[in-house]
Amino acid sequence: MSLSAGLSGLFVAGTDTDVGKTHVAAAIARSLVASGRRVGVYKPVASGSPSREDEGSDAWRLWDAAGRPLTPRHVCPQAFAAAVAPHRSASAEGSLVDERLLRTGLDAWLPVSDVVLVEAAGGLYSPMGDSTLGVDLARDFGFPVVIVDAARLGAVGRSLATVRAAVADGLSVAAVVLSHTTPVTADAAPTSRTRIALDSVDDLVKRLPGIRVMILDHGATLLPAGTDWPERAGEAMRRPPRKGCGPIPPPSPS
Repeated sequence: MSLSAGLSGLFVAGTDTDVGKTHVAAAIARSLVASGRRVGVYKPVASGSPSREDEGSDAWRLWDAAGRPLTPRHVCPQAFAAAVAPHRSASAEGSLVDERLLRTGLDAWLPVSDVVLVEAAGGLYSPMGDSTLGVDLARDFGFPVVIVDAARLGAVGRSLATVRAAVADGLSVAAVVLSHTTPVTADAAPTSRTRIALDSVDDLVKRLPGIRVMILDHGATLLPAGTDWPERAGEAMRRPPRKGCGPIPPPSPS
């Protein structure tokens, strides 16, 4: 049974670490706020960022994008200093990731949110605790997944592998976003990063029918128009999770 008690939400996870997840989650939050929704933002655990109140921290950026609901500590109840996997970072401090809190930390957002965005630590299959992977939380919360990858060479293979693994594990995939994590120069050469990103989107669209695929430019505060994020966040309540491999069913049109 989902721990989100019927709440609409999205679980934002990467193909890897440092692919632009927080940038993407913040952009989605702004779109939802602009649509009139009360937006909750939740990062169950973070490493490499012990101070959640710093403006550069992931928790603060999510909190600010959502209109500053509750506090940055509600956004991220657990944070550790070393920039390694959270359970390793906690161990370096003589501590442990509280795996129950990974799940119950969502509770604070239930009464004050129409939609909650949850951001994983690292990739969808990265450890978030000694016995919890990102995919475990996505399944427990019952939210559709937004897969984020860096807009660079290899994005097609990384994104397809993550989407197919997510579907095999019973998750619904709402979107794939390729994020420009560094500035892109105005280079029109065929091998430029701009061309690679556009070609990657084209290849992914052909192979992921029904799943929205888009690019988030470096420094952009909003994703391209045309995606009904409230609709995609509500999918999990209308369609039960799938089990096993097979064709990926299209989400509701938006």
